[in-house]
Amino acid sequence: NLGKTSQKRAEETALKMHVMGRVQGVGFRPYIFRLANKYKLRGEVFNRPDGVIIHIEGDKNACEAFLSEMPDSAPGAAVIKEIVTEEAGPSDFTDFRIVASEKSEHIITEICPDIAICDDCLRELYSPGRRKEYPLINCTNCGPRFTLIQDFPYDRHNTTMSEFEMCPECLKEYKDPGDRRFHAQPTSCFVCGPHYELHWHNEVVTDFQQVIWQAAENINDGKVVALKGLGGYNLCCDATCKKAVQEIRKFKKREKKPFAVLYRSIECLKEITDLSRYEEQALQSWRRPIVIVDKLLQNPFPDEISCGLDSLGVFLPYLPLHYLLFDKIRTDALVLTSGNESDVPILCREEDALMTFRDISGGILINNRKIARRADDSVVRVVENKPRLMRRARGYVPAPIDLNFPADGILATGAELSNAFCIGKGNQAILSQHIGDLKNAETYDFFRENLAEFSRIYRFSPKQIVCDQHPDYLSTQYAKASGLPVVRAQHHHAHIASAMAEYELNGTVIGLAYDGTGFGTDGHIWGSELMIADYRNFLRRGHYEYIPLPGGDLVTKEPWRTGLSLLYMTYGEDWSGLNIPLIKTIDPGKAKIITEAIRKKINTPLSCGAGRLFDAVAAILGICHESNYHAEAPLLLENYLMQGIEDSYTIEGSEVISFRPAIKEICDDIRNKIPFPVIVTKFHNTVAAAAFGSVKRLSSETGLNRVILSGGSFQ
Repeated sequence: NLGKTSQKRAEETALKMHVMGRVQGVGFRPYIFRLANKYKLRGEVFNRPDGVIIHIEGDKNACEAFLSEMPDSAPGAAVIKEIVTEEAGPSDFTDFRIVASEKSEHIITEICPDIAICDDCLRELYSPGRRKEYPLINCTNCGPRFTLIQDFPYDRHNTTMSEFEMCPECLKEYKDPGDRRFHAQPTSCFVCGPHYELHWHNEVVTDFQQVIWQAAENINDGKVVALKGLGGYNLCCDATCKKAVQEIRKFKKREKKPFAVLYRSIECLKEITDLSRYEEQALQSWRRPIVIVDKLLQNPFPDEISCGLDSLGVFLPYLPLHYLLFDKIRTDALVLTSGNESDVPILCREEDALMTFRDISGGILINNRKIARRADDSVVRVVENKPRLMRRARGYVPAPIDLNFPADGILATGAELSNAFCIGKGNQAILSQHIGDLKNAETYDFFRENLAEFSRIYRFSPKQIVCDQHPDYLSTQYAKASGLPVVRAQHHHAHIASAMAEYELNGTVIGLAYDGTGFGTDGHIWGSELMIADYRNFLRRGHYEYIPLPGGDLVTKEPWRTGLSLLYMTYGEDWSGLNIPLIKTIDPGKAKIITEAIRKKINTPLSCGAGRLFDAVAAILGICHESNYHAEAPLLLENYLMQGIEDSYTIEGSEVISFRPAIKEICDDIRNKIPFPVIVTKFHNTVAAAAFGSVKRLSSETGLNRVILSGGSFQ
């Protein structure tokens, strides 16, 4: 019999596979275990910092079937990028097993983004059993990842769950290959896991049934609750309660920037908006981003939600806690916004939350599971049936961008507004989560803290740094102080190169970067750049006419300054006789000082930014005199767009495009009482025509036909 067994094994196949990609933290090893047992194969699987290693041996046909099925049936959040397979010598395996992970100080694999609660866990949340209504329920297919992991490889002792010892029942599931919590690192229950408590009225409520009931009652009563989410604290209230929304605005010092709304279900959401199939897919994906929607059938919310915008940011529950709250509250929609003051990073530590939110009317809902790193909600907008990222954070970070060139050892420090840094590992660019505006001291501290964390966890040691050309950006100052070789990239060239990298384009392209602000090589402010570009170089071949910005950076807060400057450039001293909204609202004394400063070139840097043109037109029409948040003027202007108008205004010039004729025609239309939607649509058509004309001209001159459109104004 021993002889027959040896002969049989000699006829078998033995293979070793190295699987690379996002294969840790997504239930990949349990999946491999089940698949191997399905085909009666022996061997092992284990995590290694650079992926997953699989050894299988058994019947040749069974091994081939395993190889064929493995990539196609992998867990939903897994991304298999490469499988290297080689023949292996047979071993003495009697079964298939998951073995301890290997550790390396230098090689790493991908960290999985955080995953919304799966359908299995959602069913279990409402089923009789020891996890019924457990607010931190998760399994191998869902739950925290990026906000939980502290080191590679992805094992429990390398997460913030390391301090919670599994109870016998959880441990049994964790070790059972047939259980969906087999090797689920964050697994826990009411007995052994983290717990929530409510701090309210100088009392601490610890019984969870009382905690969730009281928090829901406070929301029903029009109060605001601070609650701990996945990547930080959120402020939460009934989205239909004007008083509660005003309380959040007052606390955040956020006067007008719109709030996103968390909806109970996709069915409830469909009652107020006509969702496309692609918007539904984005909303219900495991990433659960905020989706900006436009087709509102009705708006049941107070003005304090959208503050004049016709669009609305909406999203669906992604935590078990969200579902449990909706079970006990009356409203179908909640404001769920980052727990911080405006421009300050989201809070993630209990001691900070208890101090900062102590006066919040509905109390503070905390848990004792630490957040390894903070992350805001991601924001997308579906354009041409594809989700386009407006803000990249929870659910997307830290998934890398695969490049077709090496970037190892490069640190890119990013710009100053809406900052995100990027590190190069091999042929991948790994972007941080959205960090914010570095002008704020707390945000700059977050930038440095997060960069240190990424460097540690990814075993990253920069060899050179890339920063923006703007000399005053803190991200630039950080690079200059590093002592490493520094490459200073022109802001809009970087915009074009980033889109080239996203679409894996090599060679030369036509680039059109429409943006608000970027430091130009001529010392002026750029933002409407037509260029011939590759990854290393660019040649500027066109832009808008320069206009003075009276007060410099003040124009971003006060668009009326740019509007007045454009009127002064267009009409000279005759600007004051115009019968248009801007002239009626502007203070004559202040306007005289501004025009004098323009004439004498005092603190009036020159800009060709497309964003400033949108600001100016919004101010001229009286739509936005002062801006309360970034890009408010263009967003309010966009509100007036209407279908069916193809007319546009006149522009002049070829390489340098002047909008002064268009401004005259806009002012004529205002005096002739042409409806604002018509004027605004004609203006947008004019910008589109300018873009198309510039690209068409350059294409005919160069023969280039690949075009990159990028920059904040395009977004």
